[in-house]
Amino acid sequence: MFLVRKDTKQNRLYLTIQGVISVSDALQMKEQIVKEAEELQPGFCTINDMSKFIKGDDISAPVLKWVIDFLLKKEIGYIVRIIGTSKTGLMQFAKHSPQDASDKIKYVPTLKEAEKLLSELKKENS
Repeated sequence: MFLVRKDTKQNRLYLTIQGVISVSDALQMKEQIVKEAEELQPGFCTINDMSKFIKGDDISAPVLKWVIDFLLKKEIGYIVRIIGTSKTGLMQFAKHSPQDASDKIKYVPTLKEAEKLLSELKKENS
């Protein structure tokens, strides 16, 4: 299961990924991410709640890489990943994230911490 939504006021994209993600799910999520990100301004941030994510089909890895490259081309500010207990899911995301984006990717335990981190980063960069 997944959910994609935007908050244009905060200039943020929210992704929630739960359970096992199939290739079909990954492709649908990609379409929704592109649609929602088009309405955000450069410098937008993404909060990716993967606290209940188990794993994705291995053959969907190119979709993940494409999405991250797309977000980088859209001039994303930061990607904050809310991590849970699934080490497999975390390893999949980390493995398929471009190394040149590592300074933009942060990991936190909760949504509250993600919001707090982005607020602090926004203040630092203002």
